Amino acid sequence: MKVKYIEHSCFSIELENVILLFDYYKGQLPDFDKEKTIYVFSSHNHHDHFDISIFKLLEKYPKVKYILSKDIKKKFGRKFFNTHGVDDSIYEKIEFIDSYQTLETADLKIETLNSTDEGVAFIVTVNGKTIYHAGDLHLWAWNHKTAENNTKNTEEYINEIERIKNRHFDVAFLVLDPRQEDKFHLGFDYFMRNTDTDKAYPMHFWNDDSIIDRLKSMDCSEPYRDKIMFTN
Repeated sequence: MKVKYIEHSCFSIELENVILLFDYYKGQLPDFDKEKTIYVFSSHNHHDHFDISIFKLLEKYPKVKYILSKDIKKKFGRKFFNTHGVDDSIYEKIEFIDSYQTLETADLKIETLNSTDEGVAFIVTVNGKTIYHAGDLHLWAWNHKTAENNTKNTEEYINEIERIKNRHFDVAFLVLDPRQEDKFHLGFDYFMRNTDTDKAYPMHFWNDDSIIDRLKSMDCSEPYRDKIMFTN
């Protein structure tokens, strides 16, 4: 399994038979194997997680499948896709997936959780590996918000992670957002303490990768410090 960081929350994962591409909106993509099916995932409609340019992959690669959160369809609609070069023959083949759904293809199994912001988080089982991509499912606590708001957001996050408590993930892509100041680590830390994750890749850090070393230097990360990965 070859993992490559692209930009922000976007990673590509190359496996024996397929390639997974999560939450692309900009950045330089590697040259993919044209013999492999590329599964393109978008977790929600925010501009830093979804861009219509993902459909340009069809110009270069013959085997591309799109798995998009249903909120993307709700926000943009067929007309938006059509006016940006995605004709009906392509649009009809997009799998729009909602929270708490399971989708199985010939290559893989996809499960979803409900994001604490917009859209979904993805769990993908393929080639005997289980991969988690959080999208914007995260513990969104902020110093500028009220205690009541942060308590509510914390409870919502804990309820979602409870659905996968102690589950094994070979790889997880998790939010680590410096805008949260001293609360930046709470969601990442809770996930790692409540799942059996082999490798965790921070994302959504807005090009401030110093936050990764910051987490590694904290006492709370001691049990999983060696599992925190970074690829540039």
